[in-house]
Amino acid sequence: MKVLVFGPSGQLGTDVVRVLREQGEEVVPVPRSQADLTDRAAIGALLEAERPAAVVNCAAYHDVAGCEADPELAFAVNATAVEQLAHECAAIGAKLVTVSTDYVFDGTKEGGYTEEDVPNPLNQYGESKLAGERLALAAHPATFVVRTQSLFGVAGPSGKGLNFVDLMIKLSGERDELRVDQFRMAPTGTAALAENMHALLLTDAFGVYHVSCQGETTWYQFAQAILERIGSKARVTPVPNDYYPTTFTRPESTYLINARLQALGLDRMPSWEQALEDYLASKSAAVGAGR
Repeated sequence: MKVLVFGPSGQLGTDVVRVLREQGEEVVPVPRSQADLTDRAAIGALLEAERPAAVVNCAAYHDVAGCEADPELAFAVNATAVEQLAHECAAIGAKLVTVSTDYVFDGTKEGGYTEEDVPNPLNQYGESKLAGERLALAAHPATFVVRTQSLFGVAGPSGKGLNFVDLMIKLSGERDELRVDQFRMAPTGTAALAENMHALLLTDAFGVYHVSCQGETTWYQFAQAILERIGSKARVTPVPNDYYPTTFTRPESTYLINARLQALGLDRMPSWEQALEDYLASKSAAVGAGR
């Protein structure tokens, strides 16, 4: 199966490209320098020339503060461009997988969100991603919307500095105390996410899916787990969720439950603890290999 991947060098896109190739798929990475997602003519020409069986969209404007400051740009990239991509996929009969976020929810529900819960975003990033979901599904029935959260992967998040795991490792070597807030979610490894996305892509069960690691936790507890596993002596102190001021509103608790995957028997996501251990092992192996 030929698969075009937008955002191929990002944190998730890197693992998506790797997993697809390992599974024997023909992968065509599409970096922004080759075709900007907002350039409909270029995207249409590319899809018409390549005629892929599927398109995976890992590209997004995911700077939450930036989206709040420039909602027009947020909607152009996260909504309008995704709708246009869906139209182009429909025109050639290609499946579409596009990635969304837990920030489509307001974080007021205890116990986690399933796909049946009604979204209610609190910020422009969440608004733009929810609009992208709805527009893509309306434009092309053969669309998978994959909502996920709190990613960490070997490539690191493009344009956002270190992922949380690497940031905690770095800061633990520089400070005696790390102060971490207590927003609730499920840290999700991109390696496992990419594998589950491929399994979903092989089906025709289109629609909205939650795909995150198993187990609800807080950023504070996640930081504790990271430092315990690397043997750091640094202390982790919990702080209130308003301790670090932001220009946008963050939902308090956005744990995603993979209900639709479970119903299909396709939920292969590990616990976040296992994903963390796998990630640290991969980093150690890369250092040992001299990479």
